[in-house]
Amino acid sequence: MNTDYKNILRSLACAAVVSGTALASVVHAQTADENMSISDFASAQEPPTFATPEEAVDAFKSTVEGGDVNKLTTLLGLDAAKTKSSDGVTEAYADIKARLKEKLDVQDVNGRKVLEIGGERWPFPFPISKGDDGKWAFDTFVGLEEVANRRVGANELSTIDTIHDYVAAQEQYALADHDDDGVLEYAQKLISSEGTQDGLYWPAEAFGGEESPAGTALADGEDLKAAKAGNGFHGYRYRILTHQGDAIAGGAYDYVINGNMVANFGLVAWPVHYGISGVKTFVVNKNGIIYEVDLGDDTSNIAAKIETFNPNDDWQAVEE
Repeated sequence: MNTDYKNILRSLACAAVVSGTALASVVHAQTADENMSISDFASAQEPPTFATPEEAVDAFKSTVEGGDVNKLTTLLGLDAAKTKSSDGVTEAYADIKARLKEKLDVQDVNGRKVLEIGGERWPFPFPISKGDDGKWAFDTFVGLEEVANRRVGANELSTIDTIHDYVAAQEQYALADHDDDGVLEYAQKLISSEGTQDGLYWPAEAFGGEESPAGTALADGEDLKAAKAGNGFHGYRYRILTHQGDAIAGGAYDYVINGNMVANFGLVAWPVHYGISGVKTFVVNKNGIIYEVDLGDDTSNIAAKIETFNPNDDWQAVEE
């Protein structure tokens, strides 16, 4: 496993392709409102209607080729301001435009028309649906739901990669004595206190260029700011666990002995916004077996109270 987290960066790049739309980052955006809904990203105005699905397809082609994000959001029934304020909109729009030049097919799926664009026949998340009035339009809410589902899947896959690399980073961290106390130990923090190496990440420039085990993962300044502010890392929050319960092999014990975490280490990861940035909550310890569970709508409150690595029968090992 790559201890500088390059796996994470690769998986996130893949996630961008899987999501594949300028609108995916809208749903993924982290806000302070834990009660946000995907419906918040829909425009107050209904999307334009067409007499036939072919007319809607032609409108999509001309809009994308014209390069106007405002017109595309109007066509899809989305809030233009929220869409344009999202990260990666320009790049994603260019990707859609390039795919559209390669190929465009239309498939009938459950009474809707699904656009497949590009040589890989990527399904555009917003289908064309027929309304009660017999007219056709891009289905805003079905599209937003599909974007959210794709983002959830991508976030969960990248989170699993992040957790694996966390295990590797802890092993790397324990190879050196970072606090000069004569004990090789695991980190009890994800981000180090200023001027110290008591966490898995520290700014390399503060230590003569010495990279931390998590240095590459947080090289993006915005990612670091979000993590420090408690807003999560790519849709998930993480916390180190320093105890083990009796539901797992080995029984209950503390990982910390005389102030040093030497016996083991653990981690819990849960979605910033349940159902939007992720669904599953994950835990792991030194053994590297990741367990997952769906804690439901109260995920934020339940996961925030998890302090012990103790997956019971409700948890399942992640199949990889």
